[in-house]
Amino acid sequence: MPWIPRLSDSVRKRQGASTWALALALLAASVMARYALSPWLEAAPFLTFFPAIVVSTLLCGWRQGTVVLILSAFAAWYFFIPSAHAITITGAPLVELIGFLGVGGFDVVLVAALVELVRRLEDASRVQDSLFHELQHRVANNMQILASMLRQSRRSLHDTAGVEIIDQAAARIVAMAQLHRRLYDRSAYLNGPEPILRDVLADTFHDLPVDIKLDICAQGLSIDQMTAIVLLVNEAAINAAKHVFSRRLGTSFKVSLSARANGRRQLLIHDDGPGITLAPARPQRPTLGMAIMEAFASQLGGSLEVLGEPGTTLSVEFAIT
Repeated sequence: MPWIPRLSDSVRKRQGASTWALALALLAASVMARYALSPWLEAAPFLTFFPAIVVSTLLCGWRQGTVVLILSAFAAWYFFIPSAHAITITGAPLVELIGFLGVGGFDVVLVAALVELVRRLEDASRVQDSLFHELQHRVANNMQILASMLRQSRRSLHDTAGVEIIDQAAARIVAMAQLHRRLYDRSAYLNGPEPILRDVLADTFHDLPVDIKLDICAQGLSIDQMTAIVLLVNEAAINAAKHVFSRRLGTSFKVSLSARANGRRQLLIHDDGPGITLAPARPQRPTLGMAIMEAFASQLGGSLEVLGEPGTTLSVEFAIT
């Protein structure tokens, strides 16, 4: 229930004299309501006071709720119980008064306990978020260190192909580290993966003339699936930037995520470059970029396919989890 945190924030901000003024206003409203409903509430003199007790405890605190309870008992006793002007109350009125104090006191204790529980849960959630962000920050830093170690290791290599592979791996680890802090933020996907995809692609193609088009249907996707999609698209964008756009062999990069008739989703990533030449059977040793994208496709619950269309089109079909 999203209104609970907003209500809790409102209670935290309302302190001091304003809480007592609100509590007394609620008490006055309950007295006026009791007067207005007198013809129908002869047998229930305390009925309209219960909402004031509960709401004042909820919005103002247990002290204010207790004061409203006591003042409500006096108001009902003096104005609405038939023996109001007697020095003592005996019999049925006394039982009603004791019952009202008992039920009202229980309401105060119950509401105050629930408010305290919500406060403690929010505090625990903030601590958990803080620890989570610190963990993600450390993981990203460790990835940066790993990339530095790889770059240090390449200095002892004399094989050109090995050096290139290490350079590619280090570059991808750095890119992953930069994305890591964004992707695992709980608020990152409030509007689905499209806003973060636009930021990621803008960073990848920052100095290249690329027309980016996105058509994303994110309904029903889990956070893990949205994260895998962003990482897969980012890897495809890195490959396209290196092999297509930096060489001026294309100008368009499109990403679409649509619903299929069978209830599954299809992710399509397309660039208008010269395309990928593949043997009928997939190579025994796929390139590093292709291997990474296949791993992310597997995380989605599908498999990566290269469609035979002009340019390069990557397709992954998967089910909603």
